[in-house]
Amino acid sequence: MIDSKPYIGRGAQLTEMEQRERSIDSADLTDPKFYVAPPALADAVKVARALDMPLLLTGEPGCGKSQLAHSVAWELGLEEPLTFTVKSDSQGRDLFYSYDTLGRFREKNDDDPYRFLRLNALGRAIWGVLGEDAVKQEDVELESCIKKDKQLRFDLPGAVVLIDEIDKAPREVPNDILNEIEALSFDIPELPTCPQFALKKFKHNSKDATESAQQRNVSKPIIIITSNRERELPEAFLRRCVYYHVNLPPFRKDKQSDRSVTIEDIIKRRLGIDIAASADSPNSEKNIWAGGVSLFAYLRNARLQKAPSTAELLSWLLWLRQRYGLDWQKQVKDIEDFLPSAKITLFKHMEDQSRADDLFNKWCASKS
Repeated sequence: MIDSKPYIGRGAQLTEMEQRERSIDSADLTDPKFYVAPPALADAVKVARALDMPLLLTGEPGCGKSQLAHSVAWELGLEEPLTFTVKSDSQGRDLFYSYDTLGRFREKNDDDPYRFLRLNALGRAIWGVLGEDAVKQEDVELESCIKKDKQLRFDLPGAVVLIDEIDKAPREVPNDILNEIEALSFDIPELPTCPQFALKKFKHNSKDATESAQQRNVSKPIIIITSNRERELPEAFLRRCVYYHVNLPPFRKDKQSDRSVTIEDIIKRRLGIDIAASADSPNSEKNIWAGGVSLFAYLRNARLQKAPSTAELLSWLLWLRQRYGLDWQKQVKDIEDFLPSAKITLFKHMEDQSRADDLFNKWCASKS
């Protein structure tokens, strides 16, 4: 079972030789083995698992909330997360399954109601814990759904479920799924038998479903929910979650944050760029790597319409790395496309781009 495996959040531990010999490409920006979690975030994962509660993450877009789910799955040796991306018209049931009611109405002569059923992330996770026999005990006709669903697995020790951007859902959706997420249960009233599935108590089965899962060495799914805080979530929903807000990491370690993950740590892990502390010189005379991080920090405090995120910084530095390699001698003032490339990667608003030249000149003349 995966319950006994702790989540550390350190990613793959590469030697200096392995780090130097890596071939860096865009896939490295999201590869879970290069994800590093702050100790407090790793602790939040541990608490959520110990309490069998979902972990709710908030934070600005591009700060790595969704990537945590992939990191947890990778570190625990599980398959990629079962993901449901919430939309503005999502209903509570959609996290578990979808049923094409309109399609069945159009084909009213079709006597196979199971053909219109499709499992989604939480539904697959719950079925995976219950096991194939328990699912078919509730409705033997579900065997046809099991056979056609290529993502459904009953042979895995557990699963990570990512419910992404739940704040996009209508207000009632978080309230609608309170009990279902807490009990890990759902039913399908569109089917003739109205089958019901729950980990705590399974109908038609004399054995407790959780005991059955333990006998098969299967752990309950780990549920990670993200929110960009476009709207506030109901208090009743918040009470049923472990909560963590993902802040922008500090730029480099100091005595107060020597245990924290820093921006420089992330850049080194993702892109193999080791940014040493730069001399006290004008920003235009810094090498392009120290200068890139310094400009990013400056823009974060420049009151832009949209401040650049960590993801955007990594994309920009990747482009610079692909263009110039790891040339530590090139200074900002020597690179003609330093600002033009920053404009189209770090500035994501027309008004911000119109200020770019002025901000860049002020930054170049300063020391940071």
